Amino acid sequence: MRKFSVFFLLIIVIISCKKESDLSKEFDCDYEGLSNLKTYSDFKNNFKIHIPTSWKTTKYYSDVQSEIFTADTLKQLTETYILKTSYALGSLNFDTDFYQKTDSIIHQNNLKKIKSGTTTFIELPTFWYVVKGEKNGFSYHQFNLISKKGDLAYFTASVEIYGDLNVNERICESLALLEKIEFLQ
Repeated sequence: MRKFSVFFLLIIVIISCKKESDLSKEFDCDYEGLSNLKTYSDFKNNFKIHIPTSWKTTKYYSDVQSEIFTADTLKQLTETYILKTSYALGSLNFDTDFYQKTDSIIHQNNLKKIKSGTTTFIELPTFWYVVKGEKNGFSYHQFNLISKKGDLAYFTASVEIYGDLNVNERICESLALLEKIEFLQ
């Protein structure tokens, strides 16, 4: 009987250790993550992200924004994705004006919103959406995440996905990277 109790307790611990985020649930992700990761900090030390060592990664900054761009350039464009993460200064309010501006940008770029929602991402209020269209002669999907980091700062992530194969899997893989972001401020 004691062995059964220990086994049962072990199963409960294993199940509870893997806490799936709301976004992972939304996309029905069953993804463990990538390996051989290197830690990158943005130029202004606002956040750290863990990216595979074989990926091409570049950084950019201005007075109000700090960005990291990355992609697996060893794969074909229609088999990978381009991930852009950014920390910016400015106020952000998820109000009617925000949603109207977002919809206007989507419309101006001839994209169609597939799904969207609000959630808490890394303990931050977040709006996310997925759009579809055509870009550079390819079918194109984009996953966007916008998180309010405080009264005067916000975090964004954009995942560009070319082609129609394994779109959900590529979103899940990018979420596995994004969910491990560490904010430094």
